[in-house]
Order: sequence, then structure tokens, then C-alpha cells
Amino acid sequence: MELETLRAYQQASRELAVEEMAARALNYHPELLTLREIDAEAIAQYEDWLTPYDFGWERVLTWKNRPAHYKAIDVAIWYDGTLAGMCWASPKDSREKIFVLYIERNPDDTFLTRGYVAPLGLSAVRNYGVLLELTYVVIDDPIPEAREAYQREGFLHHQGIGLAYDLTRDYYEDNDEVSENDH
Repeated sequence: MELETLRAYQQASRELAVEEMAARALNYHPELLTLREIDAEAIAQYEDWLTPYDFGWERVLTWKNRPAHYKAIDVAIWYDGTLAGMCWASPKDSREKIFVLYIERNPDDTFLTRGYVAPLGLSAVRNYGVLLELTYVVIDDPIPEAREAYQREGFLHHQGIGLAYDLTRDYYEDNDEVSENDH
């Protein structure tokens, strides 16, 4: 698949995630929300976060320009000019799975998008997985405190796969539940 097509799929997946979230009951203003690729501005804001996790987000800027990572999707979630969260997912060498390797929200517990970062990032990855004609979105080594947020988004334990979302099933029943413990 050509790089130009992959980039178009990635952007369309981000835009659709915003549209899908706008259909939910929200406690923020959807018009202030944007999903973009992770760039130097996102990394600069991330570096000010005080978080116990170090996912090495600064590496994404180099990774996404390597042919081995062209199929990966990177998502920077912005709300009113402030970085709300980031997500990085890649099919690696799989023809049926895309792996969510990193997802993290802004640690400011007063930020209005708390509880929406996982749904937004995962929605973009699911949309991208569908466009790539994959079967599963897999959470690679989930943080135990975040399992509940993933399960609310339709992720289930699949034997031999792990915590995954089956893209071949219809999970689009109304799911307006959002948790303040979203990570």
C-alpha cells in the first residue's frame, strides 16, 4: 500500500473518531476537539506532563518516518489548544491485528477530556483497522488500571490474542458511559 494512501487512511480515521465521539453525551465542547498526528508541538506539551509513565513519545517523530512504521497510526488528541492525550498503534508484521502500543492521557485531573482519551484514541485505531481490513485491535500489555476503560470500549479477552476488539463484530450499540478513571 502506498504511503499517500496510508496517510489518507490515518487522517480519515482520526476525523471519524471525532465525529463518533460527538454523537455521545459529552461534558466538553466537541468543536474545540481535534485529532492530529503526533508532531513536535505535541511532544513539547507532553514534556511538561508530570506522569509516572515514560512511554518515550519523543521517539514517535523518528519512528513514523521509517518505512517499517508507515502503517502505524499516531494520534494526538487536542482540546482548545492543549494536548489531552496521545495514542500509537501499529500492525507490526501482522495481517490481521493492529496493536495499541501506547495510549496516555493528560495527567491533569481537572481537564475536561478526562474520560474521553481512551475512547477517542481507540476509535481512531478501530477505524484505521477497518480501512486496513484487519480483524483485531489488540491492547499490547495494558496497564492494569486501564483495563476497565478498554472493556467499556468493547475490548474483550480473546484466547490466544489477549485484550482485543474484534473488528468483524458489531459493537456499535449505544455506549455513552465514560469514566473519570480513563487512562
